[in-house]
Amino acid sequence: MEDLKGKVCIVTGAGKGIGRETAKLFQRHGANLALITRTLADFTDFSTSHSDNVLMESGDVSDPATVSSFIERVLEKFGRIDVLVNNAGMRFRRPVLGTSLDEWNLVLQNNLTSVFLFCQGAGQQMVEQRYGRIINLASIVGTLGLPELSAYGASKGGIITFSKCLALEWAPYNVNVNVIAPGFCETSYAGSFKENKPDLYQFTLDRTPQDRWGKSEEIGEACLFLASDKSSFITGETISIDGGWSAW
Repeated sequence: MEDLKGKVCIVTGAGKGIGRETAKLFQRHGANLALITRTLADFTDFSTSHSDNVLMESGDVSDPATVSSFIERVLEKFGRIDVLVNNAGMRFRRPVLGTSLDEWNLVLQNNLTSVFLFCQGAGQQMVEQRYGRIINLASIVGTLGLPELSAYGASKGGIITFSKCLALEWAPYNVNVNVIAPGFCETSYAGSFKENKPDLYQFTLDRTPQDRWGKSEEIGEACLFLASDKSSFITGETISIDGGWSAW
């Protein structure tokens, strides 16, 4: 349980779902945590906001000033950054012809621009210290596509390609950059999805060979592996965790 002992790990979107479970798992494995989410009220599983090994902040991860000040506070508190998990994001279902430019930009800013900003900010420190692990959360929609998810799919596809470019740039500095592409997982929206779109919910089950949705903890375990030195020879890869969806 000491895979990340003493490592400083940033997790964005850490208040819910995959981000929260990943942060809890990292803490159990000895990490120092730097967590950011939209509202501090989301941090129900952590006792204090500024303990010795946990920094918690709220803010807009697509805002350059917010990201810059957060990175500064992480370095002030811990002195280094070892792991970055870019998990924050958003989605909505809308046909292309019904998607406004403002809606398109909102999704791209929250899902893709935020990844760029955090990779650039944390990556500066990682390159200087010649060590780092970056895990960017994409989606199977980033490679396979689904109707009414064009903005979301474009943002997640962008994360995958961006991460490959970054892996090549930073490999000489011992900074590994990888992507996890989850399938349908039981995150905060799963209940409303099942209730409001039962036919679509059933379709996802029928389409998934394992006949179930994934769990946030299962994605967190993959993040733990990629954050640890057990994955030291893996970079530029995209790992699909989808119950077999992308094997069709």
